[in-house]
Amino acid sequence: MKTSTLFAFFLLIFLQAYRTFGQVPMERVKAYQENPHYLSWNEKPVFLIGATGYHSWTPISRPGTSEIELQLQRLADLIDKVDSEHVMGFVRWLPYDPMNHLHDGHVEEVLQPWIKLQNGKYDLGRFEPEWEQRLRKLLTQTLNARIIVCLEIWDDWSVTRGPGGAYDPGANYGWNGHPFNPNNNVNYDEKVLPYTTSVCDPPFYNVLPGKEHNDKVFQFQTLYVDHLLRIVKDYPHVMLNINNESRADLAWSRYWAAYVQEKTGGEILVGDMPSTNRKDGGGECDEEFNPMTLSTDGLYGMVDIAQGVSAHEFKTPREQALEGGKRIKSYRDAMDKSGTIKPLLVSKDYTRDENGGDMVIWSRFINGTASSRFHRPSGEHPSSVIDYQHAAMLRLGKFVANVPFWEMSPQKDLIHALPSGTGANALADPTEKVIIQLIDGKIGEEIAINLTGETSWKATWFDPTAEEVVYQNQTSFRHHKNYLEIPVGHEHLIIILER
Repeated sequence: MKTSTLFAFFLLIFLQAYRTFGQVPMERVKAYQENPHYLSWNEKPVFLIGATGYHSWTPISRPGTSEIELQLQRLADLIDKVDSEHVMGFVRWLPYDPMNHLHDGHVEEVLQPWIKLQNGKYDLGRFEPEWEQRLRKLLTQTLNARIIVCLEIWDDWSVTRGPGGAYDPGANYGWNGHPFNPNNNVNYDEKVLPYTTSVCDPPFYNVLPGKEHNDKVFQFQTLYVDHLLRIVKDYPHVMLNINNESRADLAWSRYWAAYVQEKTGGEILVGDMPSTNRKDGGGECDEEFNPMTLSTDGLYGMVDIAQGVSAHEFKTPREQALEGGKRIKSYRDAMDKSGTIKPLLVSKDYTRDENGGDMVIWSRFINGTASSRFHRPSGEHPSSVIDYQHAAMLRLGKFVANVPFWEMSPQKDLIHALPSGTGANALADPTEKVIIQLIDGKIGEEIAINLTGETSWKATWFDPTAEEVVYQNQTSFRHHKNYLEIPVGHEHLIIILER
């Protein structure tokens, strides 16, 4: 081939990629090779942060209702203000509408992936071009804005809520409105799949080979997953969760995780978000289907642990920060032991306003997760909550931007002793830098820390809610320990220790 012809060929490839992404092609988001507890983007370790507008979980199916383009621009502006190659934005979306999502108000028309016929029913064998165009438009916008997207292939809320399920949300909602409900499509009837569901073990999850092998329904499930994978393979910033808040069993999760791995050659990070039993982190319907199991399973490239550490399991912000931190450590310890190290994502936190929001999101970072993100707004004044969330994430993002977190690890055991009633988490490279999250510290009392060498360390006391330094002092060394006197009583402070 002539040189000029080769040049023209590669120029064409470049221009096609540029048109697709609006920029030079990028590597896929993946685990950071040097420390796979974190993610990487273009070979750089990154921490993901996210704030919400309105719920905006199904923006592809609900055009015009949640002003998602403006929400994404606001998150993009936040990331620009952080201005770090180590901090990126984070959103989670369900590509189809679960028909239970009322937080953004009533929607006149829902844009599903499948063609809707004049009789009001869906044809599961044909896909809606407008839906694909909208998905691609939003994926391009997020890529250009340095926002990582986690798409959730299936949604448990729309499968297990309906007649016979956890509760029945009524006509057109939950399983009643799901396109795979036999009453809502032209592809099969109730003889093939019941119109009823159940809290656990619903018929929709039992169509797999090796179970009931309901080939009629299974072929349409596979057709949808293939269609989605064909689209997202063009976007290197996309990860996939098999389900949202899943009450399915481990077999369902592992089947689709293996399928995605096979179809994509392992290029796309795939994980899942089990719904827990609200007691000890076990699966809500299948005890073994929980974040711990997924953490130690080499089939998954990441795990969304949001349901295992959230306010559902630990009620107060303090409990989420401290007890949730212990659970995160248990996942990390198990992965280290089994050799299955992967990023742990928190895609949503339910403590989402100034009443503990900062304490929770900072605890995620300091306890070693790969992301921290608020869930939907709360309260009677959602606009003020949205403002708070963006301001809080900006403060966290600017702090993370100046911390070599990929060289650090959660090391709460460095804290030898705390005053009664005080709690703490720690992220450290104990030879150079230690970051301590101090909760309910009391003025004049002391913290004992196991640091290396008989030396003093500079301590900077930082208020994360005000983004200001409140005090600076040094550790004192005695009894082979470093001691810090707490200078101010405060519900939540960050201590930065530097040699």
